Amino acid sequence: MLNNEQIVEMNENVMNCFPEGKIVLLDGRVVDCYPRADLAFGESAGQPFDSKPAKTDKEMEADKVRFIKNAFFFLAHKERILTDSRMFLCPVPIQSGMSISGTSGFKDPTLGVYLQWWERCEGAMRTDKKGRRSLLYKLSGSSLSGHNICGEVYEDGSTKNVELRPFWDYGKSFIHINNTYKSAKQKYQAYSLQHVLDILDHEEEGDNSFAHTINEQMQSCEISELNELLHDLITRNKELEHRNEELEKALNDERVLHFYDGYKDLERRVFAEKEQLLQQKRDLKMALRRGDCSNQDYQRQVQAITRRIKEVERELAEYKESEILKAFPEHPKLFWAIEGHAQKLRGK
Repeated sequence: MLNNEQIVEMNENVMNCFPEGKIVLLDGRVVDCYPRADLAFGESAGQPFDSKPAKTDKEMEADKVRFIKNAFFFLAHKERILTDSRMFLCPVPIQSGMSISGTSGFKDPTLGVYLQWWERCEGAMRTDKKGRRSLLYKLSGSSLSGHNICGEVYEDGSTKNVELRPFWDYGKSFIHINNTYKSAKQKYQAYSLQHVLDILDHEEEGDNSFAHTINEQMQSCEISELNELLHDLITRNKELEHRNEELEKALNDERVLHFYDGYKDLERRVFAEKEQLLQQKRDLKMALRRGDCSNQDYQRQVQAITRRIKEVERELAEYKESEILKAFPEHPKLFWAIEGHAQKLRGK
């Protein structure tokens, strides 16, 4: 089994197989990209995507807060953001990571990465029992122990720590999506979070009602999760039905053997007693010939032996009928079918 670092390395080896100047989204859409001015042509002033001095810690923290507070706003404008590579590649200063592999695979996430991850990763868009909706924005934990402390943000911008299970499923999906665009992040222009917000605010022309868009996306996610739950329940039900069938078969086999073994034991005893009784009849006949008993005594004793033989034969027949009904009250079986199955179970 591959460890975290091997999975990250594998993803990095196969990622970014895009045409030059393009990125391909997970749904297959192709989006045009714009080479960074500082890489292709040197510095070009006046563009929001040009190379700038590294942001200060204070600026990074401001962007972090900006992203968290506007997470649902960005989600509401997902389709618009996914049509513009500069919005898609907008850096998000949230640093997730693993206790063993560190931040490998989690570095430099973008707005588009988060939007695709929220849509693709089951459980990244969440609705609790009270109907409160939230989005995961930070992953931190161990893929080995599963212990984790992650972060979710609610529609009102408040945040909360949350423990995810199974944690590695969330981390693996984020790493895959994030690494897919690693090269594009380095080569192509990207807006800042503030610039994305400014564009979206301007395009809305004062209409800030996007609750219906959020509802559609969250409900779509909830329906997908319910469908997944239904699928799991159907699968589990089939497994339980299969186990129940196996248990019923095992119980049926046990009842077959219990009945048949009891029958065969009685049959052996009946056979042994009949042999003794028949031998007594033969002995009486010899005694009659020798004159050791009268004909009257002979007849009386033979009749008693014959009655006993019929009694033991009837006892065996009655056992067969009554015990079959006791062993299989719902679906009585024919003796020959029980005998054949029992012999099969015994390997005879």
